Order: sequence, then structure tokens, then C-alpha cells
Amino acid sequence: MSLPRYPEYKDSGVEWVGTVPAHWNVAPLKRFLDIENGADYKAIEADEGYPVLGSGGRFAFATDYIYDGESVLLGRKGTIDKPLYVSGRFWTVDTMYWSRIRSTACGRYCYYAATTIPFGLYSTNTALPSMTKGALDAHPMAYPPLGEQRAISRFLDREAARIDALIAKQEKLLALLAEKRQATISHAVTRGLDPNVPMKDSGIDWLGEVPAHWETYRLGALFREVNEPGADDLPVLSVSIHSGVSDRELGEDDLDRKVSRSEDRSKYKSVAPGDLTYNMMRAWQGAFGSVAVTGMVSPAYVVGRPKKDFLTSYVEWVLRMPVAASEIRRHSRGITDFRLRLYWEEFKEIKIALPPKREQLEIAEFVRGVSARIDSLQLQAEHNIVLLQERRSALISAAVTGQIDVRGIS
Repeated sequence: MSLPRYPEYKDSGVEWVGTVPAHWNVAPLKRFLDIENGADYKAIEADEGYPVLGSGGRFAFATDYIYDGESVLLGRKGTIDKPLYVSGRFWTVDTMYWSRIRSTACGRYCYYAATTIPFGLYSTNTALPSMTKGALDAHPMAYPPLGEQRAISRFLDREAARIDALIAKQEKLLALLAEKRQATISHAVTRGLDPNVPMKDSGIDWLGEVPAHWETYRLGALFREVNEPGADDLPVLSVSIHSGVSDRELGEDDLDRKVSRSEDRSKYKSVAPGDLTYNMMRAWQGAFGSVAVTGMVSPAYVVGRPKKDFLTSYVEWVLRMPVAASEIRRHSRGITDFRLRLYWEEFKEIKIALPPKREQLEIAEFVRGVSARIDSLQLQAEHNIVLLQERRSALISAAVTGQIDVRGIS
């Protein structure tokens, strides 16, 4: 989309804003909004009523309300770069700022402008953006006339919705590709690649029929538990519920979730290529993986070493299937899902079916080919999402600083 610029510009006097249309002003945020502190959430009785809002959206209800009308909410710390626009009655927690929109300002314009605040200029903690109320009050913003604020808001509402719809399509594609990958792998490792092969009842309730020439095994017949100490020079490997075992030591940003690692590496368990390892507490979610490199894993993991000649990765694919989750949960011990643990004694009693080694290799080659094709499509969809998000941010920034003139098209 090629959009016109204003006929004349002037220096805003603010480095990060740059030039603005000649008839615009620059004013502190307090000229747009009266910023207030949120309420003490502990004092709110959760019940049917008005939404309690944080920068992540609704998460409780309150029996009373703090304000009725338009407001822009900003998190005080950590989520301040994710503002919310609210209209109606609401409570907001004491970790949020909320605001009254002044009569000379448009609430939607203020919301869009708030998404462009350069938090790095204010926060001393780059990993956790934060601003004080005083810094927010004094933050300079481009200040167009009220009519233009409304025109800009209408334009951005429409264009942002279009971009969001395109992003949603790409996200739906990612979900469909993930489902396609799982369904294809699940079919291959439980039915094989020959659609005409004779079938038999596996005798395993959760697995059903398998090719007649496949054999069933207890996992205890395929693996023996090993508990060997690690070494300081070995990488600590992690098991992801999405991608199995890592082939290197991951940083905190690469992990599925926040984990604490002990400084005493003697507590870790060593693993070798071909081992199967799993997180006892997340096995029911698919946290299994075949090991590709020598390393060590958390003491909260179980390590199984093959007793026969087969592909450990094949067993991993079987155990990571959604249909296997109920069987793993059945063998796990715990009161609730997030307290379930799959111990070795229960793990070894789970049964699976395996084809001959040659067929395992053929299926593995097929699975890798399918995964490579889907990976390529997923990478393209993820790239498209990044480009769309960048386009959305750039469009908002250009509109609220007057770098494009939307008056005639809003």
C-alpha cells in the first residue's frame, strides 16, 4: 500500500519522533491521559461481575468496578510494552496503570501511540521493560488535532484488522501442518507404509491393529534403566514436549519453560547416543526423546539403554503420539496431571509394537522426508507472520507520527 505524506513537516524536537506534520504539536502523554494506579487485586472478591484486566487480558471477575468508560492500560513492569484498550466497566490490578482519556484525545489513538513507546529509553532492565508513572506522564507524543486522531484510529482499526486476519490464517496453517505431521507419523509408526499389508490385533488396547508380521514388546524387554553419573565437560541436554532431546546445551531462552539447573553437575545422569530418556513429570505430555550425542540429563529424567537392535527414535515417535498419552497417564502416579510421574517400574510395563529393523529404517526415512517438507512450510509461515507483524508495527508507527496522511482514506 502506497500512502501519501503530508505536504509540510517540521522538526518535532524529539529524536525518536523525528519530523511531524507542520500543523501537529508534540505534547507529554499526560495531555492525552490521566494515568492512575490499579487496585489491590487481593482486595477483590472473585465472582460474576466486571472483568479484572491485566495486559494479558481477562483473568478474573470483580463484584465492583474501578472505572466505567474508555481506558488505556499499561503494565508497570514486564508487560508495559503490551498495552490494552478497554471500553466499559472494569477492575485492573495493582501491577497495571489505567487511564482516563482527556476530552482533547481519542482513546484508540492513545492506544496505538502507546504501542510505539521506546521502552528501552526508560527501562534500566532491558529484559523486563518498565516505566514509572512520572516517566509515562512526561513521555512526549505526536499530538495531531482531535479530528485527525480519530481519522488515524479508524484507518489503523481497519488495516490492523486486515493484517491480524492474515496473521491468523498463517497461524491456522501452522496448526494444520503440526496436525498433518503428527497424523502422518502416527499412521506410519503404527500401520507401516504398505496399505495392503495383512493386519492383526496387537493385543494392546490403545494401539489396536498392526501389520501381522510386527512383534509386540514390553518396554522393559527393549530397554534397561541406567543411572550413571555425568561429568563436568558434558553438555546438559533437555527434553522438549515438542521436539524431543536437544543435541546441545540450551540457554534459558531456548527452553520450553523456566527450569533451575544445579551447580553440582555430579547429580546429573549421563546419556549416550541411542539411549531413550524422558522427563518423569512431563512424560504424559510427550516429553520423550532419543539421544543423539553424549551428554547428561537432569536427575528428574529416566534413562533407558537399548537391550536389542532397534531404532530408539522409532520408539520415541510411538510414545510421543497423542493416542499414547492416555496409556502413559494410566501408568503414571500422582493426584493431578501436573503431579503425575512416570517411574521406571511403570514405564517398563507399557507395551508397543515394532516392525523388523529393515522396516524401521524405511519408516524412519519416510518420517524424516515428511518432517523436512513440513518444516520448510512451517518456516515459511513463521517468516510470513514476522513480516506481517513488522508491517503492522511500521504502519502504526508511521500513522501516529504523521509519516503518512490517512485523512482522505480513513
